[in-house]
Amino acid sequence: MDKKRVLVVDDEPEVTFALQAYFLGKGYEMLTALDGIQAMRYLRQHVIDLVLLDMKMPGVNGIEVLKFIHTQTRETKVIVVTAYDVQFQEMVERLGVDGFLIKPFGIEALTSTVEQVLSGQRGRVPSVPEEPLPVPGAPNPKARLLFVEPSEYTYKLKEVFFSSPEKCLGLYEVASAYSVEEALERLKTFQPDILLVELTMLGPSADLPVKLMASPGRPKELIIHGSGSALPLNQNAKMEDLSRHGVKVVYNESFTRSGLLRLSEVIRKIAISHGLVGAAR
Repeated sequence: MDKKRVLVVDDEPEVTFALQAYFLGKGYEMLTALDGIQAMRYLRQHVIDLVLLDMKMPGVNGIEVLKFIHTQTRETKVIVVTAYDVQFQEMVERLGVDGFLIKPFGIEALTSTVEQVLSGQRGRVPSVPEEPLPVPGAPNPKARLLFVEPSEYTYKLKEVFFSSPEKCLGLYEVASAYSVEEALERLKTFQPDILLVELTMLGPSADLPVKLMASPGRPKELIIHGSGSALPLNQNAKMEDLSRHGVKVVYNESFTRSGLLRLSEVIRKIAISHGLVGAAR
């Protein structure tokens, strides 16, 4: 099979050349660009299978490069690899990409995403749907949400979204935990109404939900959420078993706004079903 040609676009030389060396070792043909102008030059001169694209660059930024790629060809795949930024995230989603990773990310996560995108196993991140309009007179869900996350970066997207009533159409207090021990402690101190556990936090045995729901600070509901592609095959049966026992499992790209909107609708329904509501709009 022909080598896949990957273009890394990032204004941080240490990041760019580290990725180049790593993927060369994995058998890819690599090109690197330290700015948007150089990236567009390569895209004119070469057939590129995949672009690893940073957003924040001086001069021509990643959004302009992404627009350029879409005008040139729909065959080139794009994975955005960037620091957390809600504004860029929303613009990227509207344009459409094949993957979105927030720095700092693990090399295993990047490798897996690259392989899935190039093999066609991963669908394109869809365009963002219109945000739901508030229904006149409908109650505002009002609840405390505890997110159990692998890192502060993955949590920040959710914190900004669910702290904004205009975005999530709810009145939420949000908090985070980054380990089993911290989650158990926050169950006691924060006393969340709804606990949300990111899929990658489950571990090989996937027994985290059992530990959390057996805690004295047991929340009213537990939601497991995240990309289905992050779930090991041997855990599919475990997820089905948890679903049968009342645990909500939501497969969504929670780093995208469309994914957050879907998750927010699940939270909304749960909160209202438990009578967790504020004043009507």
